[in-house]
Amino acid sequence: MLEQIDHRGKRFTIDDDSTRDKAGIRRCQRAAALERQAQRERRKLEHAKAVAGSAGANPDVEVLDR
Repeated sequence: MLEQIDHRGKRFTIDDDSTRDKAGIRRCQRAAALERQAQRERRKLEHAKAVAGSAGANPDVEVLDR
């Protein structure tokens, strides 16, 4: 770790690269997993809309219109 002093005179430390890289890799992996989950949910929603047809959005309104 490297100790530094910021422009206000407060001390702070900088972790070594391996620790930050591991944390960055974990964040990237988590972001990728969340993106895959979002894509799966989007596909499920699109499939559900296709199966439901035009009445799927507001079925009560269509029944009342008849």
